[in-house]
Amino acid sequence: MTEHVMEQPQTEVSAIQPHFSGAILGLQGDVLHGWAMDNTQQEHRPVVEVFIDGASVALVRADQYEPTAPGGDQFHGFTVQLRQRWLDEARLITAQIANQKFVLDGQLTLPVPSGEDSVGISSQVWHTGGLRIGGWCWDTKAPNRHVEVTVREGERLIGRYICNQPNQAVAYRGTSDHGLTIDLPWEMADGKVHELEVVDDRGRSLIGSPIRLCCWLEGIEGLVRQLAIAPDAATLALLNDVAKEQTIHLPKSAGWHSYSKWFDTFQRLDANDVVPLSGRLGVLLISEGDVELEQRTLSSLKNNNEPPHNLVCAIAKDLGPALEKLIASGCDRIIPIHAGDRVAASALEHLSALLDEEVAWAYADCDRDGPNNERTLPWLKPVWDIDLFIGADIFTAGAIFGASIVRQALMLLDKATETEICSWHKFTAAIALATQRNASSVTHLPRVLYHRSYQAASSPEQAERCPEREQAIAWLCAQLAPGSKISVNPEYPSLLRAHWTLPDRLPKVSLIVPTRDQYELLSTCIEGLLTETDYANLEIIVVDNQSTDPKTLDYLATLDSQGVRVLRHPFPFNYSTINNRAVDLAKGDIIGLINNDIEVIDSSWLSEMVAQLLRPGVGAVGAKLLWPNRMVQHGGVVVGINGLAAHSGNTLTDRDPGYMALNQLTRRQSAITAACILTRKSVFEEVAGLDECLFPVAFNDVDLCLKIQQQGLHLIWTASAQLIHAESASRGKDLTPSKAARARREQINFREKWTLCNPVDPHYHPALSHDYLSGPYGGLLIPFTNINRRTASILDPAMKNKKLELSARAEPE
Repeated sequence: MTEHVMEQPQTEVSAIQPHFSGAILGLQGDVLHGWAMDNTQQEHRPVVEVFIDGASVALVRADQYEPTAPGGDQFHGFTVQLRQRWLDEARLITAQIANQKFVLDGQLTLPVPSGEDSVGISSQVWHTGGLRIGGWCWDTKAPNRHVEVTVREGERLIGRYICNQPNQAVAYRGTSDHGLTIDLPWEMADGKVHELEVVDDRGRSLIGSPIRLCCWLEGIEGLVRQLAIAPDAATLALLNDVAKEQTIHLPKSAGWHSYSKWFDTFQRLDANDVVPLSGRLGVLLISEGDVELEQRTLSSLKNNNEPPHNLVCAIAKDLGPALEKLIASGCDRIIPIHAGDRVAASALEHLSALLDEEVAWAYADCDRDGPNNERTLPWLKPVWDIDLFIGADIFTAGAIFGASIVRQALMLLDKATETEICSWHKFTAAIALATQRNASSVTHLPRVLYHRSYQAASSPEQAERCPEREQAIAWLCAQLAPGSKISVNPEYPSLLRAHWTLPDRLPKVSLIVPTRDQYELLSTCIEGLLTETDYANLEIIVVDNQSTDPKTLDYLATLDSQGVRVLRHPFPFNYSTINNRAVDLAKGDIIGLINNDIEVIDSSWLSEMVAQLLRPGVGAVGAKLLWPNRMVQHGGVVVGINGLAAHSGNTLTDRDPGYMALNQLTRRQSAITAACILTRKSVFEEVAGLDECLFPVAFNDVDLCLKIQQQGLHLIWTASAQLIHAESASRGKDLTPSKAARARREQINFREKWTLCNPVDPHYHPALSHDYLSGPYGGLLIPFTNINRRTASILDPAMKNKKLELSARAEPE
């Protein structure tokens, strides 16, 4: 009900010019392909409507390369994946131009007779933007086989690739690891047109091949700047504005394998980046006595323009004396560096410049040295997030701390016990606690200034288990919330989870479940809430939006006896209106919006979400939602993808770590899906609930979250509350012309309200891919020019506690 559809520009089809042509070319597995064109306006790309046994099932624009199209520029092809359950009992597939009477040639009678097309390989490939090609290839006769594809440009072999990556397009099949992402050579970003042929291991072209692309590293803006004869200033400014808007709508990305070249192009500091050293800088060299590693670090310090005020060496298990010595020598800011790690040239100057009267500490991004000092494995970080820090410390590699917060951290450790030794992990935990208690400002510079040793772990989940960090984080969590505990991720022991306490008297939670028919989905959802959820003080409200199915109506009639309230909503579907009305009538202090296609698989899911929500400063909580085949359907929402918003984690299974282990770590997000979201009723009402006018169906949840975030409250995505979600199974996809038009309006509304004015999500690094097909964390943005410092928003804790005070008193039944 709250899906975030990719932008599909809606070109109007002429109502007075019926001169069309087109044909269905075939059915490969469950992928229908063909072509269609308007013969009078060949630059237009008509929309094709697909029918199975007379019922409309899909809309698709004919804008793909298809060499058999008889005219125009040959970009008149289309491909569309049909659900297998639609095809199982189908007899006839037809297609016509949407909103026209013209029927395409080549209707298909099922089952398709065996012949040349019976090789059984179903496929699709597309250009995701920039230097990336995405797609999938599936052998229907050998479902567990991974097809190999070959990419060529003329006679030149680009590469061979195995289709073995999870892909959302095949999420409804038994196995979903048949996708591919192809990262093209960096040198193809030369501003020239390249035509690539993609074939499977039986020599057949994938649907969508050949692919034509043209990429320029500096983007459209770069091409504008390359104009030999510059137009007048007004025209150039207009072209630049158009190019920037195009970049937001259709961003381009490069693959992770291109990181070293991407770093040289967009991140390496040069003579123009020199800034003076601010303050009196101290360097804390953390070493266990390896002289070679120490020299490696010290050599990198010499590449900075000015030496630090002081440098002190200490072992990781006892930093206290060294920190006190640096402060006593007059250092007002301190950079810790582990022996073997290096800092970039001029990094000291750039880091020291981040601290001012308002900033307690700051950090930059980091990567890892390769064997020959080449750039590898970047950690491109979000803004400061104490919840993410508890799970894994990705922040302090490349950090600089003001002397004031260092003193505060040492005092906190002194108060803990007189014999407490300030180890590295206890020090960073104390920094986090001081930051939280004092609402200190933390700044992030989205620039790679710190290079981890080639011996360091490639990703947080790859690090060895660390009992010292476990002890430090357990102390931190107990300080934040007495009685809280931590545990170790059983599959990735270096990752930690906090267990926050619930009050003795649980607040009432009202779970709101809109529905229309869909008995099987609804009954599975409700029975899971009633019998498989371990939270006691619960109210369930089902909002019936014009159900007509007798089985569903009979089931609804039984719910009252089980303590479930059923509200009737006999009006046109408006997700926002339905939920707002139910919230008005809800008795709970906490509101939960739940889709009727949610299935409970872990009884503790609601207890985990409530415990997160009751923490000071938390405005809403979302869950880790999985497809039925255990691929991740919702790993949080990233705002700004294609200028809109998109779920993260869609190419991962529930057990995959993901980028920087984020798929396994509870963390803050700018938005979470309303398929399963908890918030306080008071907060929901304070931000005026879901927007019934601008966002009746889609983006209402993201809009709600951003409004909550504007109140200075945090949104938490917890990896420890997992449920099944068959996305949009209850309502279906937006396939009809009227639904497509509504979706387009909501996209425009969302861009105008949120992303055109501020396209950067603070919890998502601005250098990460922003295109829909690569998806969040799918690659590196090109061009990358936004290196402005970012500061996490923190309210005064006392104001937060007062604002979010919630009675833990259980309401009488």
